Amino acid sequence: MKIQLWSIGKENDAYINEGIKIFQKRLQHYTDFSIKLIPTVKQAASLSIPELKKAEGKLVLDMLQPADYLLALDERGKSMSTLQLSEFLQQRENAGTRQLIVLIGGAFGLDEALLQRAQTKMSLSALTFPHQIVRLIVTEQLYRAYTVLNNEKYHHQ
Repeated sequence: MKIQLWSIGKENDAYINEGIKIFQKRLQHYTDFSIKLIPTVKQAASLSIPELKKAEGKLVLDMLQPADYLLALDERGKSMSTLQLSEFLQQRENAGTRQLIVLIGGAFGLDEALLQRAQTKMSLSALTFPHQIVRLIVTEQLYRAYTVLNNEKYHHQ
């Protein structure tokens, strides 16, 4: 299964890139993993929040393929432990999912059309994190989940 982490927003700061590169390299042992940064919509400052979310939503929906499995990160989504995330990944692989898209929305969250398209909605935390840090957290958690699936000594119960 191929996993892509899509994120709307600006480039990562150097210190974030360092961490992401470490876990991205480790993840390559288990799955085809990549990150796609989606630039903020042009003239975003002149749009209302609902208009901006709708424009971002359309951009992402146009990029998705019909067979893509969309996991949207949303504050109202389901909370998962690392073990539950590893089980989710195993279920997706068993179901024959070819491509899993993990989506981090823009500054104001995801448009309703994207949330409706998502097969799964997940919340990382009740806390609010900068999107750049979320990219690092998600990359590390995917790596951690794969080490659980492979009975490796990274995650401790």
